[in-house]
Amino acid sequence: MIGHLAQELAEKTLGEALEYHAQHNGDLPALLHESRTLSWSELNSEVDRVAELMEKRGVGKGDVVAFMMSKRPELVVGFFACGKLGAIMAPVNFKLHQDHIREQFQTGAIKTLFLEKVHDGILHSLLPILPDPKKIFYVGEQGANGDGNYDESEGLKGEYTSIEVSIEDPVYLNYTSGTTGQPKGAVTSHRNIMFNGLTAFDRVGSEGEEIDGLGFDESHRFMSMFSVFAHPHEIFHRSILCGGAFIVLDTLSPRVTASTIERFGVSWMMAVPSFYEMLLDHANADNTDISSLRILESGGAFVSADTLERLERQFKADFMPVWGSTETTGVAVAMRADRSRVLGTTGKPVSGYDIRIVDTHGRDCSPGETGEMIVRGEGVVSEYLNNKAETEALFIDGWYYTRDLMKWTDDGFIQFVGRRSEMLKIGGIRVYPLEIEKVLKDHPEVRDVVVVRAEERIRGEVARAVVQVVSGSKVSARQLRQYCKGRLAVYKIPRIIEFWREVPKLPNGKVNKQAVVDVEVNAKRDER
Repeated sequence: MIGHLAQELAEKTLGEALEYHAQHNGDLPALLHESRTLSWSELNSEVDRVAELMEKRGVGKGDVVAFMMSKRPELVVGFFACGKLGAIMAPVNFKLHQDHIREQFQTGAIKTLFLEKVHDGILHSLLPILPDPKKIFYVGEQGANGDGNYDESEGLKGEYTSIEVSIEDPVYLNYTSGTTGQPKGAVTSHRNIMFNGLTAFDRVGSEGEEIDGLGFDESHRFMSMFSVFAHPHEIFHRSILCGGAFIVLDTLSPRVTASTIERFGVSWMMAVPSFYEMLLDHANADNTDISSLRILESGGAFVSADTLERLERQFKADFMPVWGSTETTGVAVAMRADRSRVLGTTGKPVSGYDIRIVDTHGRDCSPGETGEMIVRGEGVVSEYLNNKAETEALFIDGWYYTRDLMKWTDDGFIQFVGRRSEMLKIGGIRVYPLEIEKVLKDHPEVRDVVVVRAEERIRGEVARAVVQVVSGSKVSARQLRQYCKGRLAVYKIPRIIEFWREVPKLPNGKVNKQAVVDVEVNAKRDER
């Protein structure tokens, strides 16, 4: 077993763990980026200088600092600098409507901002609630609406007031969408981050028992493909516990990603399943060497047994389905390739997370019975910032109610069924879109598919499938319905099948169901 150091560092703050590696692993590579590489010592020094810069401009413990920028080294440095100052890092989804961004700033009482000039248009609308231009720092080229710049830190010595920071203190606001569409900030502590990072390591417990993690260790070079404003702590939170290197990459281009894997020897990736499909296509076409990959961690979408086995065979790497959320600070369910597996499921609870699947009365479900998954553990946050209604709705008696519908298998694995809010009711019968998507995805000419609800005047609620086919396919809607017969109950077969050029995705690669719902239904649509 390994993970002794990770277990020790998991009891420290982000800043303390960074300083440990600066002292003990100072010359080893930490942050790898296309434009520069930082050792642990260099990373720590830059963090100290940025912390001094912020302190000189009046940023102190408990202050929320927003970051509105692409995924770049300065984001990671700023995150750690907030950790050392006792400030709270808040990533901004600059793709949201400006009203939602303004709501995020007002709810978080944000007065300090790091941004790139390209976002000056958004910043202009925020100026009335950002009164001090000295707390607006540009990264890179100077913009028009603030007096500060990240590069000012280069002339500083990295001396700032030593502030007592506890592992229980909040260190960032992990934002997710609320039921109203407004962003809600999960108040995330140093402990939440460190605990979730620790669960990736195989280790020995306090009583000498062996604890299985995900198999992570210092030998891995890690790269997360999630967007800069979706779980940015996952860029580095495992590496900081063991001293391994992590890669910062701001693109979903399969070509650039494959090149980056080859250049830096990436061994462990985190991405959505569809991205691995695209990556494989481009790596084969460009003859790029991605053989360094050993673990393909995949969350955010269902992976069929056939797809998993095919990707493992083609990548010659282990595929690891996982489930995680903002509120659990990352992965809480996983299926390791080197342990027992039930393909088609998401896996088993990660050590340290307690998981139940309950019915609408809060009673535990039997194997095979669908219910809502609820989670507790040290990685689970306790509240949403200044959002009492959603906090009380989803955090009950120490349990986080995920709104995800799951069921246990007889072997103790967890199978994803769907989201409560996405469930269809056709002819009074519950229908889960994922079941329909699974069948359609098994068709050899279907590349991707998403199923949402639609309304027909006579039948009422029906299933609407938006399909992306493989290049050159002429498969018809009638043929796809015929394919579904015998595989689905008749009422589950999509009444509406549309062929889109591609299934729309969010910046993190997950399917954007809302983008489908927002487009008017047209059963004759064919964009091939």
